[in-house]
Amino acid sequence: MNKFGQIKSNIEKGLISLYGKETFKSTMKDFKNKVLSKKNISEAFFLYDELSSKKGMDSEIAPDYINESFEQLRTIIEKNQKDIEELAKWAETLVKESASNEYTDIDYVLYEKSVKNLEKVLESKNRIKKSITTKKVEKTITESVNLPLSSMLKIASNTFNKEYGNISESEKEELRGLLSMTKSEITSEMETLRESVVSKLSNTLNESNDKELSEKVSDTIKKIQESPNDLVNLYKLRQLNTGL
Repeated sequence: MNKFGQIKSNIEKGLISLYGKETFKSTMKDFKNKVLSKKNISEAFFLYDELSSKKGMDSEIAPDYINESFEQLRTIIEKNQKDIEELAKWAETLVKESASNEYTDIDYVLYEKSVKNLEKVLESKNRIKKSITTKKVEKTITESVNLPLSSMLKIASNTFNKEYGNISESEKEELRGLLSMTKSEITSEMETLRESVVSKLSNTLNESNDKELSEKVSDTIKKIQESPNDLVNLYKLRQLNTGL
């Protein structure tokens, strides 16, 4: 039986290895069709991410949360075997060899049926509880960063299930578009946007007699020119270009 955590790990490893290659865009379309557009499969992705994340959850409600999550996962696994098997076959095409399973404890609790291994199941549950009750350390981001693809995939799957009901269709399309772009496409659009934004800011600089404003505009232009070509900076440039 193909365990869901192993399938998920293979998909994440495969997509990371394809990032920036010509096949990445078409593979991301497959990911959307096979995962994000299927409510039950995307919910399973979401639950796996939640059970493997540091959430700072109250230790008193964590056991109930874990049990409810596994009940939901068992129902999804039982009722969606065909889709999961198809997903497993697709995941195997993305990797030369299976990825290290990042969700071993979740898989063990979900798939282990023997009462002889009950103690090990409880140990896995305890590790999951320890993880979700550990407070996540929030870091203030002061500079642009390159998001790992695995993080983007988690953002995508979580967002489609938890957040997408609250944003506009145009915002959904923008997120989908960003996630499917290759490195060459990101670089090309960044160069075009830099030229446009710098031109607009330069006009502001030439027209301003305010020293403080001029210094801020000059500093912004310098940062834009030095910014790396990544999804975070592309999104920021799009927003800035639209607002100028």
